[in-house]
Amino acid sequence: MCGRFSVGFEADDLSRKLDALLRDDTVYPSPALQFNPTDPVTFLRGRSGDDGSLRRELAVGRWGLIPSFAESFETRLPSWNARSETAATLPSFKSSLQKWRAVVPVSAYYEFKKSGPGRKDPKQRYVVEPGNDLITFAGLFAFWRDESVADRKDPQAWRLSCSILTMPTPPAEAHEGLHNLHDRLPVPLAPGMINDWIDPEEKDGRSLLDAALSDAYELASSWTLRPVDLVDGNTRMVEVPNPVA
Repeated sequence: MCGRFSVGFEADDLSRKLDALLRDDTVYPSPALQFNPTDPVTFLRGRSGDDGSLRRELAVGRWGLIPSFAESFETRLPSWNARSETAATLPSFKSSLQKWRAVVPVSAYYEFKKSGPGRKDPKQRYVVEPGNDLITFAGLFAFWRDESVADRKDPQAWRLSCSILTMPTPPAEAHEGLHNLHDRLPVPLAPGMINDWIDPEEKDGRSLLDAALSDAYELASSWTLRPVDLVDGNTRMVEVPNPVA
C-alpha cells in the first residue's frame, strides 16, 4: 500500500517534468518530506481541448477519494488506496476508473515494517526511492459537488479528491526488498502510458489498468529501500540501523 509519500518539487518543476499546465485558481502544495492521507496533494489529470487534443493539467485534491455520490466530503474509510483487483467493481472507484484517472507524482514513499516477530514490536519506517527523481503512480480522482456554493460554474462548487491504485507486491525473485517489506505495492505508471491513462475520452479503464499492471514489476525493479527516521518536524530524514537486517 502507500500511506505516506514525499514530493521534493515545487509545482513549477512538476509542471515542466510532466509537461502539464498549472491553473491560476489553484494553490499547489509546497514540497514536503511527508504527505499524509486527507492532505491536499498534487496530481495530473487530462482535459480534452476544443480541437479534441489531450491537455495535461496539474490539479490538487484531498488524498482519500470521496465519490461523487457521498453525502459529505469526509469518510472514515481508508480510501487513499484503491485495490486494483476491485477498482472496476466497487461503487466508490468504478466511475473514476472509467473516466477520472489520475497520475500522482512522488519523489519517494514510505512503508512501515515490524522490527520483530511480536505484535507489539515497534515498526520501522522504510523509504522507497526511484531509480531517477520521480515515480508516477497510477491513480483515480473524483468530483464532489459542494452545495454550499450556489453557482455550479464556480470552480469552488466542485471539490476534488484522489487515490493511488495498489497491487500485490512483487515476488521475491523480482524484488526481494519490496517482497519482504509489504504485501501491497502502489502501481507505477510508465511515462509512455501517461497520456492514455489520463485521457478522459478513453472509457475502457479496465484494459488500461491491466496494461499498467503488466509493466509494474519491471518499473519497480530499480527502486531501492532503506530504513530511516523522520526528524525535525518534517524537515529532515536520517538513516538508522536496519533492525531486520
